[in-house]
Amino acid sequence: MKRRAFTAGDYSCILKSTREYYREYKDQYVMFYENWAKGKAEFSGSEYVRGYETVAKILSDMARADESVIDIGCGVGRWSTLLAERGAHVTSIDYLSAMLQDLAQTCRQRELQPKISPVVSDGFYLPFTGDVFYGATLNWVLSHIPVTRNRQFLNEVRRVVRDGGWLFISDSYWRGQEGGKEQVHTRQVSGKPYEVYKYYYEPGELVTLLQKTFGAVRHVQPLHYELISVATKCSVGDRENIDARIG
Repeated sequence: MKRRAFTAGDYSCILKSTREYYREYKDQYVMFYENWAKGKAEFSGSEYVRGYETVAKILSDMARADESVIDIGCGVGRWSTLLAERGAHVTSIDYLSAMLQDLAQTCRQRELQPKISPVVSDGFYLPFTGDVFYGATLNWVLSHIPVTRNRQFLNEVRRVVRDGGWLFISDSYWRGQEGGKEQVHTRQVSGKPYEVYKYYYEPGELVTLLQKTFGAVRHVQPLHYELISVATKCSVGDRENIDARIG
């Protein structure tokens, strides 16, 4: 994989390429997660396994039986199935129908159909009324959202979560990677190159963003491969108080 700084003013081409990459990479995603959980291939090393286990444990602890949760950018549904197995009712959102077809197959194999509802949707325009979910999860999603639109995206997530509800985020983060904080990856699938957009947040930067768009940040944990954040949705008054404190 090659990296370079993102310098273009127009995000449309790079985001189109990002979507095309994940559409073609779909069939490799199941093995990607298996390797990560077991510390194999590109994830060889105990630090990766600890990271995976930490994400799984915290996300599992967030789930409550019979509560409704939205998994935005669910992909093949690794985390949707984990939440459903803990008893949550999961609405699994992805813009790629092929990803959701794989998830539907997994649901049938594990007999999770009553617990998981796959929905094709763009995360910027969620097809739900407000305040309907007890929690939301973004796993390796936010870093692919253009930094110029991150507030719009998170405000939409906030809209569909109930007051006092939670937001769980796990994603890669800024550790001085080559290419800068906003960059383009050149990745290959079956020998064909694709450009993929990435923005790496610093932990403090992400905390400030969540305070301004969602609510109070309860937990921040940088790990070797990922940054875990948990926030609680505040009322409008509480959010304004937070805004006043952080400027």
